[in-house]
Amino acid sequence: MVLENWFPTKSSIRARGGSQKYATISTGPVLRMWTYKSGSAEQFLASDETNIFNITTVADPDVAPTAEVTGQTAGYYSVAQIGTAGGDYQYIVNGADEALLYDGTTFTPINGVSTPAITGVTTSTFSHVSLYASRLYFVEKNTMSIWYLPVDSIGGAAAEFSLAGIFQEGGAVIFCGKWSLDSGDGLDDKFVVVSNQGEVAVYQGLYPGDAAWTKVGVYKIAPSMGINAVMTAGGDFLMATEDGIVPISEAVNKDAAALSLASITRNIEPDWRKEVALRSAMPWEIMKWPTKNMAVVSLPVVDEGVSAKCYVVNLETGSWTFYTGWETRSLCHYENGGYYGNNTGVIYQMETGASDDGSPYTCTYVGLPDHIKSVGQFKVFHSARGTFQSNIAFRPKVSGSTNYKVSLPSAPSAAADTTASLWDVGLWDVATWDAGSVQQVSTKWFSVGRSGYAFMPQLQLTLGNSILPQIELISIDLIYENGGVMV
Repeated sequence: MVLENWFPTKSSIRARGGSQKYATISTGPVLRMWTYKSGSAEQFLASDETNIFNITTVADPDVAPTAEVTGQTAGYYSVAQIGTAGGDYQYIVNGADEALLYDGTTFTPINGVSTPAITGVTTSTFSHVSLYASRLYFVEKNTMSIWYLPVDSIGGAAAEFSLAGIFQEGGAVIFCGKWSLDSGDGLDDKFVVVSNQGEVAVYQGLYPGDAAWTKVGVYKIAPSMGINAVMTAGGDFLMATEDGIVPISEAVNKDAAALSLASITRNIEPDWRKEVALRSAMPWEIMKWPTKNMAVVSLPVVDEGVSAKCYVVNLETGSWTFYTGWETRSLCHYENGGYYGNNTGVIYQMETGASDDGSPYTCTYVGLPDHIKSVGQFKVFHSARGTFQSNIAFRPKVSGSTNYKVSLPSAPSAAADTTASLWDVGLWDVATWDAGSVQQVSTKWFSVGRSGYAFMPQLQLTLGNSILPQIELISIDLIYENGGVMV
């Protein structure tokens, strides 16, 4: 089965929206994107190899704004935010430069003599930061040590928590996080530590120095795909590994060899392993998009021979698809929208309009082979009808393949753009209203002209318009006849 640039809903498949250039920060890759939130305000931040930019407001998407931070020696960051009596603060670490503390206005390098200060450890060694039970935890790069601060604090004497006697396969700690059984903060929360060898330690308690701090266990998973390739869902802690995306709730109950069967990517396991083999040279990321009920997994383009794509999953049904044409080096969810940064310093907004920044894209569906209630009987497939619900004009092409061999015709061209305008976009007394606001059901028959034992329905659709498409495939009907039996 092929599902390219279609999103699987509960009852149908929907053509994905396009993408539009949002900002340019560099000529090199957009290594990381993240947000800072305080009250109802949200800021959008991004980094290249040496700079950090605030791209909350962009004057010109083709012109790089002035950098807020310059002179960094590494651009891939881990970020964690904490609220204190003094305000909302965010720690930004990369394992090479001094940790940065951001208060919504100023980036302050933190060391042993700064204000605030972190003492007892060199902050330039911090490669990952997370928040657990109102304390900040920092992973010391290439070691088995984690350092944590006093409760509700952004500075002070850091205490060491060593995993050297816990992890038996060597390596180093790469990240840590919170696993909550009830999707909130409470006494049932657990602290999860992951090594680069795929060992996972789980602890329960308020902090390592507390008498009630206890080790739940040490478990084994496949190596992680990146320190930001994690996501929380329903209280569970999900980690992207070489074997798939594994919930920590399954990792503590199953042997590592059986975890691929319990992963949420089990339906695409062969494809997942293929992409891991191609793209593991760069860190992957996961972006949760609640308003779209989806999550996006970045698939970095590591060289010119690797195509631009990403995985997308319906969080409600667990159904997977992949989107092509999006070079997802980094991902970010900002103000209910999804964004990706590419290898040439450009950041795009996802699911907007019906073209990829002016370039058309094709949505392709190939169904599973169907013997149509007559296994082993030869058939002639005459024609097929697609039934759609849509808000814009489009030109579908329905075809078919037989006997388990996919043969796609050339894709159709995109329909002409609408002359109507969107509300709040077109000019009053000038524009024609209601563009893309009315859903209509349409059907169309296509000649198939194929014969064989099993039939695979196919649908191709090219989009290149300005209006966000709401095109759903409702059904495909087929006219065919069974062959006779010769004796």
